[in-house]
Amino acid sequence: MDKTTPLLIMGTLLVVLILLVVLYVWIGRSKKKIIPETIVPVTFESLQAVIHHSSSTNSDLNHAVTLIIKRFIDVGSGNREFETYASLLKKLCTHPNTDSKIILQFEKALRAANPRYKEEVEKALKLGLQLRDKR
Repeated sequence: MDKTTPLLIMGTLLVVLILLVVLYVWIGRSKKKIIPETIVPVTFESLQAVIHHSSSTNSDLNHAVTLIIKRFIDVGSGNREFETYASLLKKLCTHPNTDSKIILQFEKALRAANPRYKEEVEKALKLGLQLRDKR
């Protein structure tokens, strides 16, 4: 047996190994299809639960407030009284992961969409901020 035969065998085995690795990686990547999560309809009650849950993150709060502003900001729509919105505003003020931007965004949108409740919004905001100072 001369020296070239083992070199040819080793070279061929190396090429086959490289092709197998490439094939394995390619097959593994093609199977990683993203399975869509089940779409849960967003309701006012689910967004309200996010705000009332004390372990909600700042981004969760921001997302919930944004969706409430887009879909549910009118008082009286869907049989919701102003007290529901006032409690949300108070909870936003006292939530441990909130910031002033979220509070002001919700308060301004609530006041703009419901001008007849302007005084009640201000009272709820003042009460919420007083409760915030106490914690």
